[in-house]
Amino acid sequence: MVHSSRRSTHGLILFAAMAALLNGCAATTTSLYLAAGSEPLCRPEADPLGRVAVLPEAAWRADQKDVGERLEMAQHAIESAFTDFPCGDLTEPGGISGFARWADRPEAAVLEQLGGRGIDTVIFLRLEELTPRLLVTLSLPFLWSGTSEADFRIRAIATETSSVLIDLRVKRSTGGPFHLRPASWAEAELEAALRAAIARPPPQ
Repeated sequence: MVHSSRRSTHGLILFAAMAALLNGCAATTTSLYLAAGSEPLCRPEADPLGRVAVLPEAAWRADQKDVGERLEMAQHAIESAFTDFPCGDLTEPGGISGFARWADRPEAAVLEQLGGRGIDTVIFLRLEELTPRLLVTLSLPFLWSGTSEADFRIRAIATETSSVLIDLRVKRSTGGPFHLRPASWAEAELEAALRAAIARPPPQ
């Protein structure tokens, strides 16, 4: 019994050590689905976007939890990502709107209305996922993998011509084996993914 107990204890110690080691090995995966235009939105060869309005909306799953908390995280991430926006002017009458159901209105009507207010480019942001995920393997040894995920679509349209400057879906996740990631960490995923969709980061 003593030897068995010691083996069990040693096994638990080894498992804990492996979990601690792997928990530091987070990996980031980004998938891009470009439907129109070019990415990123702000490119050195592209024309400036002029006065810009950013219109966020959410398309949650029916069983989405903590919607209010996620909307608050998303709004903060969007505002941070558009800080020092490099290819347009976000001052009034442009800027970043609060979340609303923009898809309920005809897109042409939104473009006409905002164009009449002096907006040159409208950026529609549709957020579909902002969440942690946990994948559990019910076996021995007991394994799990956790990630923080952001999934959204960014679509920029010129109000004068209705030209689509970019229509891009972005899915980004960070995590790995033995990770337990709180919901709040998904905010950083969204901000980082948005920054990459807006402009290429400078080389290190």
